Amino acid sequence: MARLRGHHLICLNFFKGEGYSKDFVENLYRILEDNQISVVFGADDVCEVCPYFIDDRCCYTENSEEEITELDQFAYKILGIFPGERTSWNEIRERLKDVIDSWREFACKSCDWKEVCEK
Repeated sequence: MARLRGHHLICLNFFKGEGYSKDFVENLYRILEDNQISVVFGADDVCEVCPYFIDDRCCYTENSEEEITELDQFAYKILGIFPGERTSWNEIRERLKDVIDSWREFACKSCDWKEVCEK
């Protein structure tokens, strides 16, 4: 069962096979193959292979840990799925249909991966 934080529940639906490294990309494919998801708060199965995950926090930018937590909280709220719950990719995709516009308005404007998602 994949362990995923809030924003990864949404963003991985737009994964296009790109990432920081071969290991990182292969990990994302493995996560997407597992239909069962345990929703977590904080670092998850994606973070653990990320080269910017250092000393149990995201070091992508100076404020990334705080920014990611804000994204996670918004994702939990709009999806109506919270840490400690279990879900599936099918359920996430169904809920995503109703909230994708809100997500794009809140999260995508300043995302470094925006161009990849828009391909």
